[in-house]
This record gives sequence, C-alpha cells and structure tokens, in this order.
Amino acid sequence: MISVKVSAAVYPTEDSEKITKAISVLFTGIELQKETIEATEAEKGISPSFILTGEGGLDLLFTFHGLIRREKIIDSIRNKVFNKGLSREGLLVRFLLNKQAAFVGVPSVPAKEESLGAIEVIIRADSSEEMERLFEWLLPLTEEGVPVVEVGMDYVEKG
Repeated sequence: MISVKVSAAVYPTEDSEKITKAISVLFTGIELQKETIEATEAEKGISPSFILTGEGGLDLLFTFHGLIRREKIIDSIRNKVFNKGLSREGLLVRFLLNKQAAFVGVPSVPAKEESLGAIEVIIRADSSEEMERLFEWLLPLTEEGVPVVEVGMDYVEKG
C-alpha cells in the first residue's frame, strides 16, 4: 500500500495560511496538523515556529499527477527527484517542492536548499514492485514530453 507524508516548516516571517494553501493546491484533500517544535538553546537564528504535516494514501497524489502533466514537467521531476530521492531498497522516495511555486499551483523542485525550507514529500511502498508501478503511473516514460503509456491509479496498488 502506498503511503504519502507531506510536511513543511513554517517560519515566523511566513503566513501559515499561505503554506497551508500551497500544500493543499498540490495535494488536494490533505488534512494538515500543526506540530510544535521544541527549540534548543543551540538553535539560534531563524528557526521554524511549527511544522504543518499531513498523511494519506495514493489519492493524495492525484492532483500532483495532473499538475506535472499540465506543466509538462514529467521528465524534469523524474530526473531531479525520483532518480536521486529513491532509497537503496526502493521502498521510499523523498523529495522537496518549492513553497512559492506550489502556492500558485506549479510543482517545482528547488535546485538547492531554500532558506525558509520547502515542502517535503515522502512516499513509501510495501514493495519495490509497488514503487515501480507508482513511477509508471506518476512519472511514465515520455517521448517529446508526452507519456508513451498512461496507466490508471488502480494499477499502482494491484497486488
């Protein structure tokens, strides 16, 4: 079964409503919770006020799936994210998305770490085969930016 966790640190200079909207635009239906952060004396400077986090299943990726097609960035996301963020055992993939771009409905992977953080997405699968099926659905191989074959969401979690 696919599980998805999305989180973002909210800093004192940021509007938490805007961060909530940014996440919700990419991951429709996500229910976000506020998690407090216990700052230590060593953490001086800019520290997040709290973290917004939400979890769900494959359905959380439905809007994201459509947006990367609308923006014609399937290859870019696959190359920047899934080729670098996949765990050694192939059961987890982790990637970051730019908060400002997300706010306007554009999935964008930051080129480097951002000063006020990014939206972190962690996707877990029960098997490497299930993760492969996720890739085939979310980030299929393309020809001139167009998916060669599109599979449905139900294909991912078939056993």
